Amino acid sequence: MQFVSAGESHGSELVAVLSGFPAGVRFDNVLFEEDLRRRRQGLGRSERLDIEKDDVRVISGIAANVTTGAPIAFMLKNAAESKLFENGVIDKGFPRPGHADYSSFRKFGYDNISIGAERSSARETALRVAAGALCRMFLNEMNVSVTSEILEIGGIPYCDFDAEKALADKVRGTYGGVLKVVVSGIPAGLGSNVQWSDHLDSRLAAALISIPSVKGVYFGDTELHKMRGFDATDAFTGRHGERATNRCGGIEGGISNGQPLVVTLYFKPIPTQPFEVASVSPLDGRAGKCLPGMNDLWCIERAGVIAESMAMLVVASAFCEKFGSDSLSDVKSAYAAYLEKQR
Repeated sequence: MQFVSAGESHGSELVAVLSGFPAGVRFDNVLFEEDLRRRRQGLGRSERLDIEKDDVRVISGIAANVTTGAPIAFMLKNAAESKLFENGVIDKGFPRPGHADYSSFRKFGYDNISIGAERSSARETALRVAAGALCRMFLNEMNVSVTSEILEIGGIPYCDFDAEKALADKVRGTYGGVLKVVVSGIPAGLGSNVQWSDHLDSRLAAALISIPSVKGVYFGDTELHKMRGFDATDAFTGRHGERATNRCGGIEGGISNGQPLVVTLYFKPIPTQPFEVASVSPLDGRAGKCLPGMNDLWCIERAGVIAESMAMLVVASAFCEKFGSDSLSDVKSAYAAYLEKQR
């Protein structure tokens, strides 16, 4: 299974294609719309979300409300700001620290400091959520589920975070946070230890670190690195892989072990600030200021469904690699036979 996207944050539209998706999965419009709604939630969200409605359209790969096995294409039209890109991206002159402005300017040789940020914007994650929703529909058929939990915002436990106070106090800028994702119901045997690139945790880590602002991915108990070996192992309690604990987060040697997958994500503060930030032009060395942007003050409340979607993409792909991908009925038959062998 492969997911690719195209388009710019302020272009007329963004598009994506999910290929290798099995035929026979019934499209659940309620689930689809609910996941997209979750990406828009939270008090710290950008003013842009009052403009954009995230009306993602599925334009291929589904007939009579059922997937056909053909590539599934998505389209998301931008609203008012699309005209900015049609007339040329406005060069803001100074790269924002922490954003893709400077690094992409050097990599691609742009003559515009601001154009590289168009592909690094979190606007693109609406398409990831759309594709993740399809994968969630598929994995629901296998009794696999995913949840997320906000642990911290700005170093403060989420239960103690005062959103209204944070909104009223922007003097020190944006907030980071910590999010935990749990995938339950997957069997032992997904992923592989044959090559480093086949490891399930390697693939999950790559997918999750690609989410804008994620700087760290930790599998299992986040205190594991502080433990001694005696305390760190997940002791077996039964012949079917039952464990006394799940400190390793459900993956050993790059392969799922039948326990829930547990991943903790660490988000840096969003780099665009609600005030001017000092910068230097890479063109002539002039000192200047980056202007305030229209961005989230914190993204963690919206990031949960994005992280769940990326996890679903990876796990669904691993399912199809092991049990086939032509049709849902074939996958379910192969999966049932696999589970029967484990008894």
